[in-house]
Amino acid sequence: MNRIGRRRSGLLLLSFALHSCFFFSSAFVVNWKSDHFNLQTSTRSYTSSTHESDTEKIIAPASTTTDTLSPFKDSLKGCVCVVTGASRGIGKGIALELGAAGATVYVTGTTSSTSNESSGSPSKYVTNKIVGGPGTIEQTAKEIDAMGGKGIAYYCDHSDDEQVKSFFDHIQQSDGRLDILINNVFRIPNGGTKALFGNFWENESSIESWDAVHTVGLRSHYVCSKYAIPIMIKNSPKSKGKMNQPFIGMISSFGGLCYTFNVAYGVGKAAVDRLTKDIAYELTNAKKDINVMSFYPGVVNTERTQKSVQDGTWGEEVGIPLENAETPRFTGRAIISVATDPSLAVTSTNGDGNAKKDGRMQSSSIKSGSFQVVAELAEKYDFTDENGNRPPSIRSLKFLIPAYGLNGIDEKLKENLKKFGLFQIIPDWKLPFWIMENGAPPPSD
Repeated sequence: MNRIGRRRSGLLLLSFALHSCFFFSSAFVVNWKSDHFNLQTSTRSYTSSTHESDTEKIIAPASTTTDTLSPFKDSLKGCVCVVTGASRGIGKGIALELGAAGATVYVTGTTSSTSNESSGSPSKYVTNKIVGGPGTIEQTAKEIDAMGGKGIAYYCDHSDDEQVKSFFDHIQQSDGRLDILINNVFRIPNGGTKALFGNFWENESSIESWDAVHTVGLRSHYVCSKYAIPIMIKNSPKSKGKMNQPFIGMISSFGGLCYTFNVAYGVGKAAVDRLTKDIAYELTNAKKDINVMSFYPGVVNTERTQKSVQDGTWGEEVGIPLENAETPRFTGRAIISVATDPSLAVTSTNGDGNAKKDGRMQSSSIKSGSFQVVAELAEKYDFTDENGNRPPSIRSLKFLIPAYGLNGIDEKLKENLKKFGLFQIIPDWKLPFWIMENGAPPPSD
């Protein structure tokens, strides 16, 4: 496994996981008769590992339209939403969930079956074959329609401020309101995912990587929010469906908290979290009822993940087992849960910019300006992934021990531990965020 691929959490995180693994291994004999074991909090059978011989078992659709019975049906009826970068991956999964909840969803991107390049010379940030993948914005919009929502594909190069401004002008003229903005768009540097690894002073493309992930993935979020908020402020009525006020979501990751991939990626995600916090401060200080949060998905089984498993680069570059992977739609369900939570309505400010509800400070950790772990929101709001699973949080021992705690163990012994139910009794203990912030463990090889 690539050394950098193992660097996902703090040294204490790994040590704690290993000690817990051996502590609970003494109890697995209680379940020795079990033919299956549970990796989630719900009953689901283990079906695969990430060994090369098993790669075909973990390949599953990154997102589907067969699950038309959304648990949030009609909760966003009448709402107008925007998901940037939604031709594939997490963005597409979010867009599908918003559509299944009854919303009109604008999906943006530059992977289009009717390319807009004729309007001028495309920028260097327009998706190409190296950094792209399957899917188009038109295909996502079509799938949204099939799920009961209204999908609208809109070609937009998010590195071009004029295109972004024109896009939001179009929404104002056509719909006159905006209820949800999801800033998801992200640019993989030229050279593909390999450009996200390696010491930045040794990587010839590190400067280009910095510009790519910060231009489309940070700056683009700032620009979209600037043009979206004035529309949200003018909403009449203020909210529709089960929403109480407009909502802005930023797709971040644990890379904003601890070292992940490389310097450019981590700085970009940390900045997304700070952008979230400061936008929320200005909105509440100006007494504008708009909630803003950033979201941390876990390991997500996107189209890109599937491709890397198939071509053998997943184990080399990342190396994390996919038993506990989330589907792209899981993040969408987290967003809807928060956006429609009546307890998060912001109605006033205490004068220093901190949100209050009905004259009282919000006591919950789920509040405007915060970052939220998708898997932990599933626990709070009691929803599952589209496949019925409830993947654990990355900081939970239920994730850490299968992902890291069995490294170096004989493969046959590892399979026996799984067979006899060790993972079923791993507690859902979560490491404090301050441990996660302590950097990356040394390579184990």
